[in-house]
Amino acid sequence: MRESIGTAWIMIIVMTFIALFSGYLAFSINYSKSFRVKDGIIERIHKHNGINSDAAMEIDKYLNQINYNAKGNCKMYYDEYKDISSSVDAAGFNGTKYTIIDSNSKKETYNYCIFKIKNSLKGEKTKTADASSAYYKVVVFFSLQIGNLSFFSNFKTTGETGTIYYPKDIFNTNKNNA
Repeated sequence: MRESIGTAWIMIIVMTFIALFSGYLAFSINYSKSFRVKDGIIERIHKHNGINSDAAMEIDKYLNQINYNAKGNCKMYYDEYKDISSSVDAAGFNGTKYTIIDSNSKKETYNYCIFKIKNSLKGEKTKTADASSAYYKVVVFFSLQIGNLSFFSNFKTTGETGTIYYPKDIFNTNKNNA
């Protein structure tokens, strides 16, 4: 009788260890995928000198290739970045469709968020106006998923580009592209 109780405890310990190890492995795989997604988005923003329609199409193609489909809320990150800098533009993306985020936006979910933080280069004059530059913060979401089961809501991975001079982006044009 005593040996059977000892065996049961050993089985419980082994099963617990297997569950913890599997959960850690699933989290690590999703976390590394989110870094790959973030780096791919930043690379395409640099390539297109900002986030414009060409960059959005190339990012969407890239996300479809690697089967990225996580979603999260951009509004709360907009509020966070707005406290840091007053000159922030934000957009939430679902594929190539985007919505400009502002303080009146609803709490919708998006595949990723891009925040443009403008720099002011005082003293550097061009023929027409002051030189403008900005850098972009990218927020990518991931969740712990095993198959179709999602265990926790969302985690985020953030990154930023270097300074981009004279950015060509969606923030200079229309408000929505739905």
